[in-house]
Amino acid sequence: MRCLLCLNFSTKTICSHCLNTLLTPTPHKRVLESGLCVYSFYKYSELCKLLHTKHTYIGAKIFAYLSHHAILPFLKEANLRDVVLLPIDDHVRGGYSHTAVMAHELKTVLPTIYGSIRAQNPIRYSGQKLKVRQAQKRDFKIKCKAGISAILIDDVVTTGNTLMEAQATCQKNDIMIAFAITLADAREDTPLGFKKG
Repeated sequence: MRCLLCLNFSTKTICSHCLNTLLTPTPHKRVLESGLCVYSFYKYSELCKLLHTKHTYIGAKIFAYLSHHAILPFLKEANLRDVVLLPIDDHVRGGYSHTAVMAHELKTVLPTIYGSIRAQNPIRYSGQKLKVRQAQKRDFKIKCKAGISAILIDDVVTTGNTLMEAQATCQKNDIMIAFAITLADAREDTPLGFKKG
């Protein structure tokens, strides 16, 4: 097999050389209008081709590699306690759920509650304009016990609407959201696309 990025022979979909050079994560924080802190590790433009593989079989491996490479060390260093991971809308589409794959890679650090926050509206935001995103709510439903603290997991933060709606639904159900984690941030109007803080 060949590395997807450099095309050199490799036993993995993305070789360790590319992971450690081309895909070096740079954690940054963005604060959404609701006050939710979102930690991301790449600019969307750096990962867009890899992120679009979520609709294909190979995407499961790519999302696993990226989560293990970028998010896992961050969570280990944070040394969190009494917090669970909530993958957003981990419906199985195309054979797997990319948010469930991400959470699965992080289970050695924090427990995950799968199937806990699901959208009732089947709309896909990918490629949609802001007005469509704002008009079409996800209508999340929560299926986990109240009184827990959690971290939301998604692949990309664009407008932040999905994460803020998920946060609001959790708060209504007495679930405290500590922060959110995404692989990439699509906002690139400031250096690295993030407001530092």
